[in-house]
Amino acid sequence: MHLSLRRTLPALAALGIAVGAPLLTAGTAHAVGERLCGDTSVQYSVDGGKTWVDNGRMSEPHGVIQVRLAGDAGEGCDYKISLASYDTEGPTWATSGKQTFLGWATTTLNHEKRQATLDIAADLPKCFGQIDLYNGDKKFDGVANPAPKYPNGVFPDNLIAAWNGGKACAPTPTGTPTVPVPTSSASPTATATPHPTPSASATATATATPSSTAKPSASPTTTGTPSATPSHAATPTSPAPSTSADTTGPVGKPTAKPVSTTPAQTLASTGGNSTQLIAYAAGGAALLAIGAGALVTARRRAARR
Repeated sequence: MHLSLRRTLPALAALGIAVGAPLLTAGTAHAVGERLCGDTSVQYSVDGGKTWVDNGRMSEPHGVIQVRLAGDAGEGCDYKISLASYDTEGPTWATSGKQTFLGWATTTLNHEKRQATLDIAADLPKCFGQIDLYNGDKKFDGVANPAPKYPNGVFPDNLIAAWNGGKACAPTPTGTPTVPVPTSSASPTATATPHPTPSASATATATATPSSTAKPSASPTTTGTPSATPSHAATPTSPAPSTSADTTGPVGKPTAKPVSTTPAQTLASTGGNSTQLIAYAAGGAALLAIGAGALVTARRRAARR
């Protein structure tokens, strides 16, 4: 019996080591092999997905922009991207002055949803304005979070692309235009002056010399001078021509930042396997302890003989 025990115990110890050691290190290996979330490249399209760009400045204002993850996105990693519109006091970032929030849209991209559409077409600026495409889902509306204001941008490290430009709004006319009534002046003058001069002379020699002279003169003069001079109290001013986009403002980076560096599924998957790992590890540790103890006991017995 002692001989059989001496042969069995080493095998049992080896089994405990073989089973227990890998299980005890399984948790560490699982954690090391898990991929963390990191920055990834992003692109956007302003023509319905026909072309995709990663420019940090937009040449025109766009109310509908599609965004997509162009780089790797690990499972369980989320990337939030937003689009916002503002009225400004000037066509450039340096002259933007006070910015008034107009509209906002946000979306979440990940491994399963790599593309989405952001729509603020109903909230585009009508005069001077600014549009920002940026990382995150914060609404910088001046209430929940501060609105952009030169020279301090609210997302200096999260900007993907931006636009500044527009035109000045037409001034509002003041006063009521008046239309005067035309006036006319007519002074007709008619003058007729007959000058009859009869002369009759009779002499003894029976000589008659009738003389009759009539010089009618009629000089009608009609003078008409209509005068109408309209005057307007206010002269409408045409809107100023459109100002080209500002190319000197903040330039964004075509990068999407993760919401968290730890994938959303990591904790769930680790928690789901932890019970099994603990059970397996405990069993392996027990076998290892039994095998090691049995081996020591067998050697002591053999030494006593």
